[in-house]
Amino acid sequence: MTTGLDFMLLPFIGCLLLIFIMVYFGIHVIEREIIFVDIALAQIAALGSAVSLVLDTLNIGHQHHVQEHDSRTFMAYLFCLIAAGIFTLLKNKQIKIPLEAIIGIAYAVATTSAVIILDKGAGSDVHIHDMLAGSILWVSRHQVFRLFIIVLIIGGFHYFFREKFKGVTQFYKTGETNITNPGLWDFLFYFSFGIVIVEAVAIGGIITIFAFLIIPSSISTLFATRWTSRVLIGLLVGGIATILGLYLSWVMDVPCSPTIILFLAAILLLSVLFKGILKYSNLLRTKTNN
Repeated sequence: MTTGLDFMLLPFIGCLLLIFIMVYFGIHVIEREIIFVDIALAQIAALGSAVSLVLDTLNIGHQHHVQEHDSRTFMAYLFCLIAAGIFTLLKNKQIKIPLEAIIGIAYAVATTSAVIILDKGAGSDVHIHDMLAGSILWVSRHQVFRLFIIVLIIGGFHYFFREKFKGVTQFYKTGETNITNPGLWDFLFYFSFGIVIVEAVAIGGIITIFAFLIIPSSISTLFATRWTSRVLIGLLVGGIATILGLYLSWVMDVPCSPTIILFLAAILLLSVLFKGILKYSNLLRTKTNN
């Protein structure tokens, strides 16, 4: 048991960090009704890493591993920077195509391109698997520490300018805002989100990060309206699903990412049922009092 706890400690800490920052961004994404922006940015970042990986393979065979990792991260950041600028510019009333459709198109194109590019490199099946499912169980101390620093910096930045980012998100719903230069803050939202996505996908993979973004934040909307409460609820839900998923992965020797996602989905279903029961009970109580 002690060996299992030691082995699962780093994956557990990594998952909690991912869930914490993803719940916050997930609330923004749900409020903006651009659900697939996470998976699109993740795939675009993965495309940047894939391009760098193939270039490193074709370039100099004796490059150091750290240099390869740094170049892949830089390319992923560069692609996210470009995507952030494009998504910001395309949020324009003059463009009749909905932003969600554009994001979906970007995801499809980035996925297809990444698969084609990775197919030309060595170990393409492994790279494609890691891109989609990640490797949470094998996360290193360096990766967890790096993720902690990113979450601390981006989280602090968003907390300090929280009213600006809330105002831009409100602009997506109402078309009105009292902040100056909303386009700049919209770009900063996408780019800071992209930075988190680059680090998150390297650990959890695209599918897992998408689940972390959407499911806990969706559950939080059922029970709270304040942002702080919603983040705490999402973190609690994600923590429970992570503990159960990692435990099941250990005792049954199954991949941990799918099990965590399944537990998140199960908690979502139970939350919806519980919310429905509460609503029905309140309705009966109201009728009885009347």
